[in-house]
Amino acid sequence: QIMSEEDVISRLSRVFAVMEEHNIPATFFEVTSALAFLHFAESKVDVVVLETGLGGRLDATNIVKSPSISIITSIGLEHTQILGDTVELIAKEKGGIIKPGRPVLVGPNVPHEVLRQCAEEKAASGYYTVEDILGIDEVMGAGKKFMVGSKVLHDYDKENARIAKAALLILQRQQQNGETT
Repeated sequence: QIMSEEDVISRLSRVFAVMEEHNIPATFFEVTSALAFLHFAESKVDVVVLETGLGGRLDATNIVKSPSISIITSIGLEHTQILGDTVELIAKEKGGIIKPGRPVLVGPNVPHEVLRQCAEEKAASGYYTVEDILGIDEVMGAGKKFMVGSKVLHDYDKENARIAKAALLILQRQQQNGETT
């Protein structure tokens, strides 16, 4: 259910009051993250699917210390001024969402060696690729690229759907094994 305008006004004023009381400067994303967390807590939600901002080590969503699973989708050259100017540096930053004792699932286009090292350093309970869980996508193939002229086409909706399905299967296995999610 979408938060009502009245709830946004009420909760946002409380977020701003705490920020002022404790002299906390915050970005727009940090303020809206705080608003969302307050909403989740007061609404007593059962499950939250939480997407990071820039993603990674310094992200506001890192306040969640023990998520059921951390997911890192494909990594490209984005936010290079903040996260780094290579896919490997960006991956290391994004690996900051990996938590001890919790599984991590990664999309197909990531530097696995960097993220596996992050998972080991953080003592993640498992490192999974979508292919580990679902097998190779018969249509997309393993690393298959579709070209139109010199342009590479990629179906991110399909990729993200496969990542979501794999995540749900990991969570289902955890629940069946009596592991806390």
